[in-house]
Amino acid sequence: MAGCSGTNLVPNTASGGSSGNKGGQPVPSFTQFTDIPMPSNSSLDMDRSIIFGASDAWHGRLVLNSGGTQAQMYDFYEREMPNFGWSKVTVVRADISVMVYDRENRVATIKLTGGSFAGSVVDITVSPKG
Repeated sequence: MAGCSGTNLVPNTASGGSSGNKGGQPVPSFTQFTDIPMPSNSSLDMDRSIIFGASDAWHGRLVLNSGGTQAQMYDFYEREMPNFGWSKVTVVRADISVMVYDRENRVATIKLTGGSFAGSVVDITVSPKG
């Protein structure tokens, strides 16, 4: 389990780490998602994620296991989503937080929950508007 790294929650612009690498298969790099901020201390849950399309036109679900707390992830996405061109639609900050953003013809819903042992789970669903 990755420990919380304090305040260095910045968008991950390098390749995603290899945690979660099962069976020797390569783990996709977070750099393929150029329109959504990815915390540097997170790993992609391949079993729970499904993506269609590529670049800035993808749709689907990304599930991240983050070393940051739920509160840190909330602050991270609230700060970083506008930097990626997303506009806030609505947010609910609670035991399970939900953040909704839109950008051009797509909507992003971010669900934040506490992790099993430490950290948090970030569930991002991006779909077409309307």
